Amino acid sequence: MDDSPTSVDFDIISTVRSDASLLYSHQNTWVNAAISGTLARLPVQFYMLGYHQDRMLQAAEAFGWDPTSLEGSEGFKKLLEMLHDHIEREYNDRIYAAPLKLRIALSAEGTITITSDGPHPGPASIEQPFGPPEDTVSQLYPESLSSIAAGAAYLRWRVFVSFDKVTPTLFTRHKTSNRGVYDRALALHPAHPPGLVLINVELQTEVLIVNDSKEEEFMEGCKFTPYFKRDNKWITPKASCGGNLGTTRRWAVENGLCELGVVKLSSVKRGEIIVLSNGVKGFQAGIVESRESSLDDSRKQ
Repeated sequence: MDDSPTSVDFDIISTVRSDASLLYSHQNTWVNAAISGTLARLPVQFYMLGYHQDRMLQAAEAFGWDPTSLEGSEGFKKLLEMLHDHIEREYNDRIYAAPLKLRIALSAEGTITITSDGPHPGPASIEQPFGPPEDTVSQLYPESLSSIAAGAAYLRWRVFVSFDKVTPTLFTRHKTSNRGVYDRALALHPAHPPGLVLINVELQTEVLIVNDSKEEEFMEGCKFTPYFKRDNKWITPKASCGGNLGTTRRWAVENGLCELGVVKLSSVKRGEIIVLSNGVKGFQAGIVESRESSLDDSRKQ
């Protein structure tokens, strides 16, 4: 696929969690209601759906596409109906209580497509996978990032740094189906370490992307937004670093859980505990690994 933004052989995408526990979350209802022009004044089961709509509209504007099909209250209503229609068609239940990973795709022609990768994206908190709704919501809307970082050590994601430096483009600043940069980075690292399986949940890895500036700044992860603790504050890469501005990142910034800044490659050390977040799994803890350990795992497979 062409890495040039002049190519239209791609979709703008956003991946959202469907989870009935969010029907009990006042925070999730507020996130949707806070988006100007939406009709989401009642609880919905889709994680930060209003923010997903917003980020896709921003991407459409950046690529010069017509955003009409997603705009305003009618766009939100259409998106909500399409998500429920997909769940009902695929799972014979318009609500479907278990967590689902849903992918929203917008084409250059304005066509919206919903697909799912499930049935489960993994519980938001695999420490208590069968707990009450508030256990899940606490991982989706945490009180602090430090509370996430302090979670059980054996549940942390193994986090590696990409071998290649990346030049920021519209395809790194916005989420699309053009995933070449991320696919190449992930291909150099093991999907999950051999033998590390917990309660049928594979403990997977994440790979962080660094830009090609002289300062070698972290941009984002292949799957998550990263947060680093510096001077007693949590920092996530700012927009000028060239990475994707994710939905959970927006929520964390707006609610004072972190600040925007620059985190240089040289400042991150092996064994450092960081926080990761995305629109499907919520907030998770990770531990930075050396590149050598990644190569060792690859040889074992």
